[in-house]
Amino acid sequence: MLARIDSVNVGQPRPARLPAALAAGQHVRDTYFTAIGKAPVRGQVAVSGVNLAGDAQADTKNHGGPDKAVHAHFATHLAWWGETRGWPVSPGEIGENLTLSAAGTGRQPDENAFCIGDMVTAGTAVLQVTQPRIPCFKQAAVLAVADAVRLAGSTGRTGMYLRVLKEGTLQSGDTLTLIERPNPGVTVAEANRFVHQARRDPVLRTRLSACSGLGAELRRLLDASSGS
Repeated sequence: MLARIDSVNVGQPRPARLPAALAAGQHVRDTYFTAIGKAPVRGQVAVSGVNLAGDAQADTKNHGGPDKAVHAHFATHLAWWGETRGWPVSPGEIGENLTLSAAGTGRQPDENAFCIGDMVTAGTAVLQVTQPRIPCFKQAAVLAVADAVRLAGSTGRTGMYLRVLKEGTLQSGDTLTLIERPNPGVTVAEANRFVHQARRDPVLRTRLSACSGLGAELRRLLDASSGS
């Protein structure tokens, strides 16, 4: 068991306004649509296609789709963001569908606990890890932390995306249990290091490029870094 689902979170797009202090220098509109602030739901939640039941994305160009059907984040990271901004971060607040913590008495999971391509059961569904989340200005806006994008990348506190291999249902209290690891050692943390720090590292690029189950967005970044 790699992790326990503390909370299952869903949300629908809604209008939001970017605080003036965050809009300065961001080159984005001060009003936008977002579904980043999700809310916990109780009971069984269906996982099918590219979404959890009751969930949607506002920006379907950059979010959602088969490789980003489920966004998982870690309870330890939410606690860290709460300390950083000065008040607690609630499950789902930064857009994650699954808030994960330790399945037992072991170490709290993070991006080092999951490898690209990992196949896991979650309730009756089967999911596959595809890539880390690449944060955007909306995370800074919802957290009210101006440099949240930089902090997420530099600390590796990004969470991760998963695709749906088998549709089913899940709920809080279920575990993410590993059933297959095709790319041992190539962790989500390693993928984060490539995205945010080491795009010119040929060894890391080669290791990631060879991974089965890789998300399309990460594949495009790898191809671009090699001049493909």
